[in-house]
Order: sequence, then structure tokens, then C-alpha cells
Amino acid sequence: MTAILVLLLAAWSRVTLVDKAFEIPAGEWRYWDHSLNDEPAELGCTFESEPGTRVRAVLISHAELTEWLAGREHAEIAATSYGARGVLQIAVHEPDAYVVIDNGGSRPAEVHLRVFLDQQQVRYLSRQRRLAVIVISFGAFFAIVTLSARKLLHAARKT
Repeated sequence: MTAILVLLLAAWSRVTLVDKAFEIPAGEWRYWDHSLNDEPAELGCTFESEPGTRVRAVLISHAELTEWLAGREHAEIAATSYGARGVLQIAVHEPDAYVVIDNGGSRPAEVHLRVFLDQQQVRYLSRQRRLAVIVISFGAFFAIVTLSARKLLHAARKT
């Protein structure tokens, strides 16, 4: 059981994108100016601020970020509720998604933001290894079937 858990954990790699503190004025927002990875991944985002602040993390596409920058209505992929701390965990398939920290409170907030991607490390066997696995599997299967058939026939002849 432990070996299976170790293998599953080894199949995923965590890439930390942001681990930084931001000073956000009251009623304003900041975004980390790098888009996410091109590969599909599980996005994890945590933030912490001093108690009593109203801060949230928002995952938003590049097109919607442009709308937000222009002060127009925009859609959000995902968001946390307002609070002093929060966690956002979501599967991301868009490479042009951004994490925005929104201060909805009446005072400035010092927010420590952590953004990371959990990506599955997919490995493929070469054609020769796949063929070897298939041949060995068929060989073992037919050896077991042949051995079992011989023993059954031998037992049937005795009776």
C-alpha cells in the first residue's frame, strides 16, 4: 500500500509559480503578470492577510483580464470568497489564465500569495519496450494456460 502511494506521489510534480507578498490598496486589485503553463494542470492558490481584511483570489482568462483592466463587466473562471485567507484549487486547461488578488476592504492589505501547479508527469514507453511487454505477457499467459491444461489432463486421466 505504501509503495502504491509513493508511486502515485512520484507521478506528480509541483511547480511553485508565486510565493510573494503584495501590498494592495483599499478597493483595488493586483495580478501576477505571468500566465500559467501550456499543459493542463491542477492549480493551487493560497493567500493570507491580516485578520479583518476582505481579500479574495480570482482565476481569470486573459480576455476577461483585459475587460477588468478597462473597468468593464468580466467573467471569472473561479474565485474564493472574501476573507483574510483562502484556498483556490481547480483544474486549469487554459494557458492564458491569470491569478488576481482583489482587495474589497476599506483599508490596505498586505497579502502573501502562493500559486503552484501540480502537473502529472506522463511517461511513454518506446515502441520496442511496448512490444517486449506484450510479447512477455502473452508468453507468460500461454505458459500458465499450457501448464494448467497439462495438470488438468493428467488429473483427468488418473480418475
